[in-house]
Amino acid sequence: MVNELQQEPHQQRSQSAPQVSDSSPAKPKKSRKRPWVIIGIGVSILFICLAAIVVKFMAVLDKALGTVSQEIAPIELVLDSFMKHMVKKDSDSAYALYSPDAQQKNSISVLEEMLEGDNYYLFEGYQNLSVSTIHISNIAVTSPDIPQGIIANINGVIFYENDVQGTFYGMMIEVGDRWMIYSFFISKPPNVPE
Repeated sequence: MVNELQQEPHQQRSQSAPQVSDSSPAKPKKSRKRPWVIIGIGVSILFICLAAIVVKFMAVLDKALGTVSQEIAPIELVLDSFMKHMVKKDSDSAYALYSPDAQQKNSISVLEEMLEGDNYYLFEGYQNLSVSTIHISNIAVTSPDIPQGIIANINGVIFYENDVQGTFYGMMIEVGDRWMIYSFFISKPPNVPE
């Protein structure tokens, strides 16, 4: 009986204790993959956008460099014509190659003076020239002292007879669809006696 009494309270305790069921639905575990997928998609989109920007920049750069290189030949042609007119002492034709802005600032007498006396030395023996550097920009300012529009700053080499080389620098301006001289300066080494 003692055994029964001891067992009875134990049985009563087990009957009165609340029952926990393992059959209740379990909370789903959060996937650790989801944040990485979102981060991966974000990084992919970022790389695609950066790649598109780089491609666009390279296309613009290529076009700009192509445009600059395409402008060298027409500029050289104008400068070559100027030099040939000056060799022939044809200041009227040479002056016609200057832009209207440049003609307003300087009269033809400036060119005529360059054809007299020792100044003619700058043109004597001219063979050809080559533009070495060119920088094209679009200038839009309100000052009447500064040329407006598409401007090319140029530097180059002038070749004369007897392997003599000089240099030049200047500014060209696009008028309509052609290049015209805004300023042009020549440097030639002095005659060397043979």
